[in-house]
Amino acid sequence: LTWNGNVDQYYIYRGTEQNNLDLIDSTFADEYLDVDVQLNINTTYYYAVQAFDPFKPIPLSNLSSPVEIYVHTPGKVLSAEALSAKTVTVTFSEKMNNTIENLQAFELMNVGIPNSVAPANQFAYLLTFREPIPVGDNELVIKDLKDFYGSPIKSDTVQFTMDSTIANQEFFISSFKIENPYLIRVTFNFDVDETSAQNVGNYFFEPDNKTTSITIDENNKKTILINLNGQKPVGSIGKEYVLRIKNVKSSSSSGNIEINSGAGSYIVLTGFANDLSDVYVYPNPAEIGTGITKITFANLPRYATITIWTLDGTKVGEVEENDGNGGVDFNLQDFSGDLLSSGVYIYRIVMLDEFNIENDEKIGKFAVVR
Repeated sequence: LTWNGNVDQYYIYRGTEQNNLDLIDSTFADEYLDVDVQLNINTTYYYAVQAFDPFKPIPLSNLSSPVEIYVHTPGKVLSAEALSAKTVTVTFSEKMNNTIENLQAFELMNVGIPNSVAPANQFAYLLTFREPIPVGDNELVIKDLKDFYGSPIKSDTVQFTMDSTIANQEFFISSFKIENPYLIRVTFNFDVDETSAQNVGNYFFEPDNKTTSITIDENNKKTILINLNGQKPVGSIGKEYVLRIKNVKSSSSSGNIEINSGAGSYIVLTGFANDLSDVYVYPNPAEIGTGITKITFANLPRYATITIWTLDGTKVGEVEENDGNGGVDFNLQDFSGDLLSSGVYIYRIVMLDEFNIENDEKIGKFAVVR
């Protein structure tokens, strides 16, 4: 644990529940290493820090906002497997992030880095290369990766065999992009069959969501635009959606190949924003009388702190975004656990970097109706 402070002593609190923390130690430094948790692998802990300054009228500060830590064995590379002439699935022992921007983390010897990397499932990535992978034994170098929980994965070189029968052509998703919360761009490795691609019944969301319409890119028949207007948003919203595509085929010129049934047939829709420019709150207004118990701050950056205030300047709530899914919920309760009264509330969002330094802020409003 590390933090910023300017006093001589700090007390460390820990617990398995966010609202039930126990004092476990103290330190005179601005960092702390908890070795006791090594005996409790696969356990979620919450930590908070309290400053002690004997020269102040009130020597003990309030507890810091709790941080959530998942104690686990860091992920490692388990295997690589060729799926088609240009694709490889790499499997790990731990959950992995849903997006990866560092394509250089993978290098296929004598071929190079992949053209795209997409989730195959929670524990695997699907690597797509521009050129066919050589038939025979291949080596894949993997480095500079972290698992879902932020633990570094040890660099490794794995071997796999490209069988001549595997090298046959397959139809799969090669990349995707969330253009906005209601529009998803999906690109396949071949041009699509327009009839099957435009059938909204071939697109399945988990949890439940619906496709409004499908548009095929006129300039690139490999690409479709999935429209969700009037439905639920996806992307940087604090919720993970899985989109599965079934029964869609490639164009007749490529053999009307039906899309893979496993890896390459679905994508995980989540992420985070680069700044605060497009932050929004939903639902707004929050009508508690209709059963709404929370609001979500969406399109957040990887790290952010949100404070909630009444119009007369009383602070009534605070939440943090630090898991990289672009959204965080606020339970519409004040610090005493009481539901907020009807009215308009101010929120202040502060964007933080990985060192907890403030980079930007945004002020907004939301309404509560009881």
